[in-house]
Amino acid sequence: MKKLKYSFGVLLVLFMSCSSDDKAPTNVAPSNLVVTSDISDDGSGEVAFSATAQNATSFSFDFGDGTSQESLTGTVVKVYEMGGQNTYNVTVTANGTGGLSVSSSIEISVTSDAGDSANAEIINLLTSGSSKTWYLAAAQPGHLGVGPAREGIDGDWWYPKWYSAQAYEKCSDGASDCFCDDELTFSVNGSGEISYELDNKGRTFFNASHKDVVGGTEAEDFCYQFDTSGTKTISLSMVSGNVPDAETTGVQMDFSDGGFMSYYVGSSSYEILSIDEDLLYVRTYDAANPDLAWYHRFSSEPAVGGGDEKLETIYNTLVWSDEFDVNGAPNPSNWTYDLGAGGWGNNEAQTYTDDPANVIVEDGFLKITAISEGGENAVYYFDDISLTNTGGASSSINDFEGTPPVFNNFGGASTVVIPNPDASGINTSSTVGESTKPIGSETFAGSFFDLAAPLDLATYTSISMKTWSPKEGAVVKIKLENSANADENYEVDMNTTVTEAWEELVFDFSSAPAYTYDRVVVFFDFGVSPVGAYTSARIKSENLYEFTYGRVEVRAKLPSGGGTWPALWALGANFAEVGWPTCGEIDIMEHVGNKANVTSSALHYPGNFGGTAVFGEVPIPSATSEFHNYTVEWTPESIKFVVDDEFIHLSFVNSDQTPFNADFFFIMNIAMGGTLGGAIDPGFTQDTMEVDYIRVYQ
Repeated sequence: MKKLKYSFGVLLVLFMSCSSDDKAPTNVAPSNLVVTSDISDDGSGEVAFSATAQNATSFSFDFGDGTSQESLTGTVVKVYEMGGQNTYNVTVTANGTGGLSVSSSIEISVTSDAGDSANAEIINLLTSGSSKTWYLAAAQPGHLGVGPAREGIDGDWWYPKWYSAQAYEKCSDGASDCFCDDELTFSVNGSGEISYELDNKGRTFFNASHKDVVGGTEAEDFCYQFDTSGTKTISLSMVSGNVPDAETTGVQMDFSDGGFMSYYVGSSSYEILSIDEDLLYVRTYDAANPDLAWYHRFSSEPAVGGGDEKLETIYNTLVWSDEFDVNGAPNPSNWTYDLGAGGWGNNEAQTYTDDPANVIVEDGFLKITAISEGGENAVYYFDDISLTNTGGASSSINDFEGTPPVFNNFGGASTVVIPNPDASGINTSSTVGESTKPIGSETFAGSFFDLAAPLDLATYTSISMKTWSPKEGAVVKIKLENSANADENYEVDMNTTVTEAWEELVFDFSSAPAYTYDRVVVFFDFGVSPVGAYTSARIKSENLYEFTYGRVEVRAKLPSGGGTWPALWALGANFAEVGWPTCGEIDIMEHVGNKANVTSSALHYPGNFGGTAVFGEVPIPSATSEFHNYTVEWTPESIKFVVDDEFIHLSFVNSDQTPFNADFFFIMNIAMGGTLGGAIDPGFTQDTMEVDYIRVYQ
């Protein structure tokens, strides 16, 4: 059972952003607030508002009808549902840092046809046309999650990137189990007005940053006594820009009187990302930290189980298997091969072969072995980093001749100051910077150093740097940052044009915003991870054995080497026709050597793939030293994953809306590195996945 304090301040200090907490940001009040409205004349009651202001981090809208809404972009669409022509006084507040704000009001006149709601379908799904009760989707991974609130914090921002709860994670601990008892009832009357009641059985699960609301004392999230009685009203409005359009319905619920949905983070506005008859998926912002976006999943039926549900199979007839009891190559009646390199869509480092050294049946086991065939780290040199302008004036940032700067490294890179290894051509200085990207390091690996004073980009518009590269065409990136505010940054790329010789690259920063830049980040061969020659194998049953529904059991022992990524999985047989993720993917077991002895299962399909896949993991202390049974039970109604016939660690409600109702084929492989495998241990030589058998029951 995990206990997490969701303040997440530390998550914002990411090596990708190279930010630091050693300086406090300056609080600046918003200014020049401008509010405009575009009122529809079709009787829908729809009004599009736009607010802009300098130095604003977010905007608060009070629509004058008892509802309000928060927006990071300043763009919202509100639907007024009171029939007839009505006048509203709308107040918009631009929020800045340190609690500073500025407000402005406008008066609008809106005509709405009573009962004609632009959100009729949403209302019907939410209320079943009269009243409907929703429950925490505790059986599903991701029923609670958190990620970056907006673009510019940590890459992708429209899914729970930083944390996603496992199935039933919150239901068996007294500190959080009240979360799983909540009942959320939405009702609609004949006039289209929506009401809401939260039955929390007397206790609410509070985020630790909001414990003062209830006088709490616990350091972590906790269930406190809290009164949620009473009926709240809900207003629906249109929103845009918070997440990509493909990830949302574009409809936001605004609750009156401090209403909220189950987990308390101080918000009363929830964007509906998706909704159908069985599942409601919403996103909201943390009132104490606008950099955090929280995600909740609710289901139309209470979750059954509680973390201790065991699999009761309906499939007991063995219909297909491979026991791997004949030495030699895998049985050609069951298996064929994927061959070659190219990254396989995940920046993987290996080349797949059918060589017996990589794949063989031996002593009753299938053995897939990843092997290092050698390779070298990538080493780059740089020197004389200077500010320059078009008139020829320059100002040195660092020439590495005096006290060397303190380099901070990330992604596997390392930078030091050394004697110049090639004092020739345009650079005969005595010392230079050396940046090393080891084999298997991240594609974004780099280093940064801080400056005693901010760079003067008002006087100087470019930065020059001498570089030495082992190859032409390497992307050299210089990124300037405000060390106190990760959102304030600007980067410029250049490409090397010579091999193993010094050249001077000039980076144009004339378009950089007027931020305080006191940090220099340097990347070499950005987007590329140095790889040695790795070989491995990937076998599949495509066009040989394909099936729909059943219980699959695979008994295997996993490799532990850093960078290994073994997988036992299945792919939709129509992959060649419709592509991924439309075909669907069932990951029975995945494991990464960099997180040894924790296995995971996942489902990928349209709307839930990659970083937003349905996902669950389970610790298996001896996964790399002993054999374990990895099982999936796949039916028209559900897909459940189990290890060693113990408790279900991932459960999914199947339906005719998913791709999991057609033939799939098996794949077994070891990848190296890539998006999940991560950095490859420089000392890696070889490692093996052994499979005792694979069986299908129907």
